[in-house]
Amino acid sequence: PTHPIGDVASKRGGKLCSIDKANVLDVSQLWRDVVTETITKEFPDVELSHMYVDNAAMQLIRWPKQFDVMVTGNIFGDILSDEASMLVGSLGMLPSASIGESGPGVFEPCHGSAPDIAGEDKANPLALILSAAMMLKYDLDREEEADILERAVEAVLDQGLRTADIKQENDGCTLVGCIEMGKAVAAVVSTVDSAVEV
Repeated sequence: PTHPIGDVASKRGGKLCSIDKANVLDVSQLWRDVVTETITKEFPDVELSHMYVDNAAMQLIRWPKQFDVMVTGNIFGDILSDEASMLVGSLGMLPSASIGESGPGVFEPCHGSAPDIAGEDKANPLALILSAAMMLKYDLDREEEADILERAVEAVLDQGLRTADIKQENDGCTLVGCIEMGKAVAAVVSTVDSAVEV
């Protein structure tokens, strides 16, 4: 379904790159045709481009800022999202959304529930918090509240707080656990002017 992604692209920078392998996969040619038809008809304000997945993987590392919103199938998406997580330091920093045409979306960290470190206060909560921001923005139309969460995450990173997955040796930052990182974000959010209408 391309309708939700057109909406997301409209709410962001207005650029959408569709990723496929239409040069060798017939199903990818169908994908490209459907995306093109839907976006050009229903979202004429969105600048649509297409890229083969192998080139997209290279371009994501070479010049990630050229992308605003990407849409692809599940297999290519799984690969590209793991690759993209390294651009921000860790899967623990990457939110994700599965948005359908009707009903609520599913918003979760790319890393899932991290069962290998469950109960150890090691998980990075920032991807979950950023996933909540995506839910506010794209599912609930609460852009102001989403912006508050995004700015709070940025603020705690600017304060030098790091969970183990993004902490680097001799970086001058403070190693914290999941709980402390979550409390730090909550503390920043609590300082925001309470005039936001809920």
